[in-house]
Amino acid sequence: MPEPVLAPAPRRAARLAGRAGLALTGSAVAAVLLLCLAGPSAAVPALGGDGPPWSFTAAPAATPVILLCAAAIAAGALGTGAGLYALRRGWRPAPGPMLAASAAAVLALVLVPPAGSTDVLNYAVYGRIAVLGHDPYVTAPAWLHAVGDPVGAFAPPAWRNAPSVYGPVATWAQQAASWLGGASMARTVFAWKAMAGLAFLLSALLLDRLAGPGRDRRVRAHLLWSLNPLMLWHMVAGGHVDGLGTLLLLGAFLTARRGGLGTGPRGDSGGRGGGPGGGAGGWGGVGGGLAAGVLLGAAAAVKAPFALAGAGLFWAARRSPAALAATAAGTLAALAAAYATRGPEALANVAGKVASRALADPWRVAAAALGEGPEAAALEGRLALGAAVLAAALLCLRLPAAPSGPQSVPQTGSQAGSQAWSRAGAYAGLQAAVRPALACCLGWLLTSPMQHPWYDALLFPLLALMPACRLDGLMLVRGVVTSLVYLPGAVGLLTLPPTPLVRWVAEVYRPWVAPLASDVVIACVVALALAGRLGARPLPPGPALPAGAGRAGQRTS
Repeated sequence: MPEPVLAPAPRRAARLAGRAGLALTGSAVAAVLLLCLAGPSAAVPALGGDGPPWSFTAAPAATPVILLCAAAIAAGALGTGAGLYALRRGWRPAPGPMLAASAAAVLALVLVPPAGSTDVLNYAVYGRIAVLGHDPYVTAPAWLHAVGDPVGAFAPPAWRNAPSVYGPVATWAQQAASWLGGASMARTVFAWKAMAGLAFLLSALLLDRLAGPGRDRRVRAHLLWSLNPLMLWHMVAGGHVDGLGTLLLLGAFLTARRGGLGTGPRGDSGGRGGGPGGGAGGWGGVGGGLAAGVLLGAAAAVKAPFALAGAGLFWAARRSPAALAATAAGTLAALAAAYATRGPEALANVAGKVASRALADPWRVAAAALGEGPEAAALEGRLALGAAVLAAALLCLRLPAAPSGPQSVPQTGSQAGSQAWSRAGAYAGLQAAVRPALACCLGWLLTSPMQHPWYDALLFPLLALMPACRLDGLMLVRGVVTSLVYLPGAVGLLTLPPTPLVRWVAEVYRPWVAPLASDVVIACVVALALAGRLGARPLPPGPALPAGAGRAGQRTS
């Protein structure tokens, strides 16, 4: 008797959507690579030197550069969305080739100049200041530029009077890149991008490990991180320091899980996801909590917002006072040790960012009504803080929960059944930590006046460890909206010739379209959370399978 695995139409639709998603993802990465290879432009800063990184000198005009950037961003988000759509409908590509494709994309993007931002030039300047024996938290890049330093000559004008606002761990990495690159901006940028690319790939490996043996969860992790063009653009092509924080944060979660942080009295992560025999969760130990806390503190010493994800680790350890204390002690010890190597200016500079606004400020329309001046800015800050707390609390209650156990257990008490329960319990234990971490980080990311699209390096890895939900599409939309705000990235938009496209972006998209679109995303998240509809829409039941066809029914790649 034939084995009807899946109805032909759904199976074909899933395969087509998956392949279309991969094609769009590849085209987005290729567009970014083409943009970088064209050389200095409105989106690619000049670095001097003969490389690496390598590029041509095509000098493309601003309008096609902006359009190519926008097309890459839109295609990348659509590709990721199509892949997630296909994944929920049975498409199961092999995770290994996806990881290999990510490695190839990272290597290609490391070898070309950065695009979409000049932040990597700031990193090189701060690292150069530190290598020369000065304090980047006190000495502004303008000094390095004024003394005729070959690296300082390329200091971005917008940041020349701003000392470093990054944590000590980020400064150590910038100093290492400067030491490797010497008195060359190009070589320093290449060294930094190589570090950023390595951090991105190591994060992909950690996510693959955290996702567990289930192919669907591994593929989800690679779609939302390893092959997500938005993250490849900002973390590798743009070389943003957030990728280093992501690596340390994921290391904290993996260390906590391996060390047993958060296991309940039945070994079931607080009563969810456990099974026969106990010991399923694998989350509750002092040693794991201490090591995880150290890594969390190091991530927060890259950028302060990574500390928000600590809510998940502390929540997972809540049933063990010793583990909770060890996690807190490790976090505080790492932060204290890092900042003890710097003067008080390091903390003051970080704190000074709290009241700042960015181009992607979701409060921009409201801020226009509040007016200008310190009082209006302070009021906006208080409103944003209150909104972040409320959003985080709501998401903590409403984010979808992990499955309570495996869908089927071969035989109660058998080795296969125990392993199935163990895997389900471990995933439930991991998600018990990820849910509050994602809630706190997303509450801040949605409402903060100071945000950039590369801040989503704090969001997508946590989202990748959650079950499929309606946040997937909303966060991709948000990523597109905020990414488009910063086009072209290497030069100020208002310094370009006032073409119709430039005027529309400057006068319509930035002040009105982007803030209102961000507000719509916030409203959708809140409305879905209040309605209890953040979970993914249930799929229609498939055709009944004859006995023995279950295993074949899973092979849909």
